[in-house]
Amino acid sequence: MLRYDPLVRTRFKLVVTPLATSLVLLGPPWLLPPMALLLLWATARCPKGTAALWQLRYIAPVQGTVIALLYLLKFGPGGLTAAALVWSRMMLMLLPGLWFFLSTQSHQVVRALRGILSSHQALILSTTLSLLPRLTREATELYQLQLWRGHPLAPSQFWRPKAWQALTKLVLLPLLIRVIRLSQQQATALQARGYRPDATLTHFPMEAPNDQTPPGRRHTSRCPGAADGGP
Repeated sequence: MLRYDPLVRTRFKLVVTPLATSLVLLGPPWLLPPMALLLLWATARCPKGTAALWQLRYIAPVQGTVIALLYLLKFGPGGLTAAALVWSRMMLMLLPGLWFFLSTQSHQVVRALRGILSSHQALILSTTLSLLPRLTREATELYQLQLWRGHPLAPSQFWRPKAWQALTKLVLLPLLIRVIRLSQQQATALQARGYRPDATLTHFPMEAPNDQTPPGRRHTSRCPGAADGGP
């Protein structure tokens, strides 16, 4: 059933993703290794999953350094074990969402949320969530660019206030500008595809074994990010 029905499969993912995130954050420490193996395996099997996992190598050292310094300052060397556990949980909590977005198309999310939310609420939520992987890539590119330019953004430099000032000025503020610009582009795409709050939304059809609709007559989507390639 999950294999052939995209609607049921997407709703299953919507339940499993927050559940897996909660287990990573709140579960016992012994649960983390099997969860890590399962999530890494599932994410690596997704399209571009290996590349997405490889990009986490830029986030992990920075996050680990910051957490280790905070625990070291507050608890001394004895707090490094707790810091490692917190760092592991924070890194693993990224994987369920990454797996979901890499393996699920935006029009499938909209269809799965209908019945739970209104069509317009489902569209807005799906569009917002679909931006998260792109924002992650944008943040990674900004960080790498400023690091290559010689700014003090290496993980070993985050104990200095100057590094945090550079991170805010050279990475976070440009990222905020890109978020605003991307939101404007999404609004323009919706308007270009005929979106109106009082109109009935259309969507890309869910593919099913009994779908005999000729390809040329299938209804295309007005939602940005759908897999129809055009309005």
